[in-house]
Amino acid sequence: MPHLLTKVMPGLGHLASYDRRLAFRDAMAGISVAAVAIPVGLAYAALMGLPPIIGLYASILPTAVYALFGPSRLLIVGPDAATCTVVAAVLGQLALSGVEGRILAASAIAVLVGVICLIASFLRFGFIANFLSRPILTGYLAGVSITLAVGQLTRLTGIPIDSKGILRPLLDVIRDIGQIHGLTVALGLGLFLALRLIKWLSPAIPGPILGVIVAIALSWLFDLPGRGVAVLGAIPSGLPSFVPPVSSGEIGLMVLGALGVFVVSFSSGIITAESFAARRGDKVDSNRELIGFGAANITAGFFQGFCVTGADSRTAVSLSLGGSSPLVAIVAAVAIALVVSFFTEPLALLPQAALGAILVSAAVDLIDIASFRRLGKINRPELFLALIATGGVIWFGVLQGVIVAMGATFLGLLRQAAKPRDGMLGRRPEGFEFVKLHHDPKAEPVPGILVYLFEGSILFFNTNYFARRVRRALRAMPDARWLVLDAEAMTHADIGAVDTLFELKAELDQQHIRLVLASGHGQFREILERSGLRDAIGTEWLFDTVRKAVEAIEQYEAVAEVPARPGYGEGVIGKTSA
Repeated sequence: MPHLLTKVMPGLGHLASYDRRLAFRDAMAGISVAAVAIPVGLAYAALMGLPPIIGLYASILPTAVYALFGPSRLLIVGPDAATCTVVAAVLGQLALSGVEGRILAASAIAVLVGVICLIASFLRFGFIANFLSRPILTGYLAGVSITLAVGQLTRLTGIPIDSKGILRPLLDVIRDIGQIHGLTVALGLGLFLALRLIKWLSPAIPGPILGVIVAIALSWLFDLPGRGVAVLGAIPSGLPSFVPPVSSGEIGLMVLGALGVFVVSFSSGIITAESFAARRGDKVDSNRELIGFGAANITAGFFQGFCVTGADSRTAVSLSLGGSSPLVAIVAAVAIALVVSFFTEPLALLPQAALGAILVSAAVDLIDIASFRRLGKINRPELFLALIATGGVIWFGVLQGVIVAMGATFLGLLRQAAKPRDGMLGRRPEGFEFVKLHHDPKAEPVPGILVYLFEGSILFFNTNYFARRVRRALRAMPDARWLVLDAEAMTHADIGAVDTLFELKAELDQQHIRLVLASGHGQFREILERSGLRDAIGTEWLFDTVRKAVEAIEQYEAVAEVPARPGYGEGVIGKTSA
């Protein structure tokens, strides 16, 4: 097979080297994936206010296309709760006329997201996924899950609710509690509890498809539509056709919305890909994943679908049944196509409450309580940022929550850069290693020498903080005659850093304390030389390591008033670097 073809379509390369003895196992895994994808597709289409059949369309060709263009042997793509919730928010902000308008707008957004994926891949922007860090994404998905669950109140209670947000729909239910349809509530609650029980006892069993089968059977046996339970109604049969997604929605809002969908869908998809690849010891190329996601979304948009990404539940089902190749996704797509072509009639009896139960169960799975607990135990500031992301989604909306989540990410980065960790260093009695005094009770400060570590570069937004921390350290060691600044973590500097260091040196000179610099890298060293700081400090007081600096000081003091000799600092920065 030509190398260029397999480079563009890695799935063909996987299939060309495929062990046919695994075909039956992969085919069975593919059928099971389809069994999970069908109810999920129906539910997520309903979430966005689209006809249920559109959710199945989004699960056919995009799934097969990713199998060919995506780099992963394992990943299954399809509708995703977080992505679909963001798409629903975008659709809600567009002035759309009727169901057809929503279908075309959802398809257009999928194409825009696909194009953004391809452009991002060409520009090697795979790192964009990192803009939503794990803690921030944990918080964001928790907010999405709460929004998703509250959005199912109409399906689960039978009360028509038009209010948006979190509190208003709940207040509407309380106000109209007398209108609750008891049979709808009982059906939805029963299916939800059954799904959670299946998830707890045997995660490998496809709970959603069992729920759909049971719900359809109950609907038929007990004539639930005749008893007032809302059902899907007639679903057209047939495969999706090629329809250019020309939408009447405002293009500016659609592009902005597509950017938000892209960030969430790619972040969610790449985390899914990395999680499952790690189980097999595989590596994930985020830029190649962008091509796979881009091709799948463009296909979805032109064939009456909506935005898709890496699907954790379907990928998990495939792996649990031994799926090992793109054949799993292809078989799943064929199986869904057969259902769409020949078996849509039974789906008409599916109660809306069943879809609500499936979506609420999916919402529960999006809340990663263990990660929140882990953040609280390991890093409380990150827990705070995760909660900000959750609150952003709940109070400002899902789409605006993307901005809040990204803002929280940058806030965390700025906080770390603005206030890096620092500490006074001491020497361990048994050797020459220098460690933070508050970390090792055995370490002792060197008499007369303050060794101070600032774990970050000095830049304009943290210069005041750096100066305050140095002065605080000096007050803690009033007998210091030397300040050794450990610049091991300093790789960059700007004019603010230069001015601050000059001011610090002037203060130290007035207090008869000599400034000594240890280590420092890259641009930081260059700035020292170009600014004149190197000469102001004295090249004989610039060293490679803290150990060399302290040894030189001790040797210097041993000869008391004798000035430093020109050859004093063998190993100093001034002698060893250009």
